[in-house]
Amino acid sequence: MSKLGEYITERRNAKGWSKRELAMKSDVSHAEVHRIENGERQNPSPILLNKIAATLGVPQEEIMRIAGYAAGVEDVPMIAKVFPDLKTEKQQQTVQKIVDGIARNTDLDESIYDDLVRQMEMVLDYAEKKRNNS
Repeated sequence: MSKLGEYITERRNAKGWSKRELAMKSDVSHAEVHRIENGERQNPSPILLNKIAATLGVPQEEIMRIAGYAAGVEDVPMIAKVFPDLKTEKQQQTVQKIVDGIARNTDLDESIYDDLVRQMEMVLDYAEKKRNNS
């Protein structure tokens, strides 16, 4: 699987979609989605990639960079660009999982988001206390 294929697969799975669902939503053939994800399609067109990016809700510049169309752009994950203070890959992965979870559940009641913030504050308070006791 190519880096582009892995990226699209991860983003698609984060939304809980099958390849067929991504294909239908982006108006790209299922076979083409399959070939891109499996690395069989080496140079998908920018038009096709932009359709997939828009459907997945990812920046077009990022998918184009991963596909090799944006030569010379440093290989920095988008999450690191959005949250530059995240220093480790584990921090970036954790934030990405939280973002993906929220993106998959856009129809949640507003109170759920308040609960999420309270839970995060509890976890961070616990971590601070643990750090101070060490």
